[in-house]
Amino acid sequence: MTILPIEAVAGTRLALVLGNSHYQAVPALDNPANDAADLATALRGMGFDVIEQRDGTREAIANAVRDFSRRLSGADVALFFYAGHGLQMNGENYLVPVDAKIETPADVRFNTVNLTDIQQEMEGTGRANIIILDACRNNPFLDKLARGSRAAPTRGLGRVDAAGQGSLIVYSTQPNNVALDGAGRNSPFTAALLKHIATPGIEVRQMLSRVRGDVLAATDRKQTPWDSSSLVGDVYLAAAPSAVVSGSPPATSAQPAAPLATPSAEAQRVASPTPQSAAGSSDSECERAAAPAPPFASPEQLKIENTHDFAAAVPICEAAVRANPDQPRLEFLLGLAYGGTKNYMAAQRYLTKAADAGYAPAQGKLGVYFATGRGVVKDMPRAFELFSKAAAAGEPGAISNLGAMYSNGNFVRKDEARALELYQKAIEAGNPFALAQTGFMYFYGKGTPRDYGMAAQYFQQAADLNDGYSLKYLAVMQERGLLGPPDAAKAAELRRRAVQVDPGSQDPNVPKDLNAGAPRRAAGVHHVRRIYYYRFVGCRWAWC
Repeated sequence: MTILPIEAVAGTRLALVLGNSHYQAVPALDNPANDAADLATALRGMGFDVIEQRDGTREAIANAVRDFSRRLSGADVALFFYAGHGLQMNGENYLVPVDAKIETPADVRFNTVNLTDIQQEMEGTGRANIIILDACRNNPFLDKLARGSRAAPTRGLGRVDAAGQGSLIVYSTQPNNVALDGAGRNSPFTAALLKHIATPGIEVRQMLSRVRGDVLAATDRKQTPWDSSSLVGDVYLAAAPSAVVSGSPPATSAQPAAPLATPSAEAQRVASPTPQSAAGSSDSECERAAAPAPPFASPEQLKIENTHDFAAAVPICEAAVRANPDQPRLEFLLGLAYGGTKNYMAAQRYLTKAADAGYAPAQGKLGVYFATGRGVVKDMPRAFELFSKAAAAGEPGAISNLGAMYSNGNFVRKDEARALELYQKAIEAGNPFALAQTGFMYFYGKGTPRDYGMAAQYFQQAADLNDGYSLKYLAVMQERGLLGPPDAAKAAELRRRAVQVDPGSQDPNVPKDLNAGAPRRAAGVHHVRRIYYYRFVGCRWAWC
């Protein structure tokens, strides 16, 4: 059973939007009041009931939060947005009202609004709770507080993870960093948010990936929006995608890309959305013949990659490109079709055209070609450049492949912790291949202390998507007693399953001396990244 998406059009949707620009004791900020006004307008247009407060004193903000809290019980989606000054002290984050006078740490506690209080008010089951903070601008109180106490604040807001199920916390920049104001009406982050938030049919985490790409481009990569999610299911802020589009084929998967990651020669899937085309049109026929699976694709959609007839797809997509010249999506699909027939020279020609037009899936796929020497001279620096561009635009496959470059030390200095971080970001973006990669990292203790239990959770998610390589790793773990007493019968069942659903999958090369001795475990609580679309409830065959 899959967790059903929270439909954007269903139920009550409530938002509290705060923006503080005109501070009384410190210089004013240009953008936050504009950011709040413009976002409030956008949210109202999307069906939100909005509580709006600009240039709020502490009392005014407290009253707005109280009103917001009172009405939360009837909401299915709750959103909180704050733009303005924010500061961090002793691990707590504080939002600064316009009348705040801060000379000592005590002033922080009594003259600001603690973000934790708002977060706790929003906690609750049965709804999606979203907190968006464009509040990491330079702290004007830093020098005074540094002189006044050992409990001085640090740079930017501190990271707070989403608590419980159904929460998403979004920061305009990475923890402990400072966001930029920008030169226009809105900050770079809010400008990107306004550009994408009302896009219909896009899940909120995919929307944020697009925002992240725009902010990186606008700030010359100085500012990276960050998020922490415990959302369960898909959440659409604008209109949810139509269940059926007349004449539009189901999304399909592309031919597997070349192996990049350490554990296997498993193919990298390229994930991208499938546009809706008119029935019978040449572009819709090309979509049907060559389109890759979208992010969060079902196992059935992923299986279709093995049924594509790419030789037949080539003339179909050639006709579509002739009928619709200079369409990067169609050039990308024609490149995939040529690649499926192993005509890599032609494939890279069309992929290059689409990549040069800024189409992120084509950039990611072309990066695979340069990383493996398909149709081009092998060029790891060029592959890294292409993966980086596509990853900045939120392309899930490129994020995963960038992780593989850091894991293997290809062109860049080997950095397994960075690789693990990228794999987990790819999972959040809907890339199934990164599930197996992350399981591999925990299995061998790469970028994190070894933890067989965590490895098994990631391998199991990939196995639920019929990934044979992960099924075989689970079999090895059962055979060697890495998850409890050895269980040969369960291992045999896992191997039979792998042969059935993924006959071409590679056998893991696990050292013979690896046994069930006590694996190292990371301190603290693990947060397993999941493609929640596939979160199954009840007993699964691999464990029952």
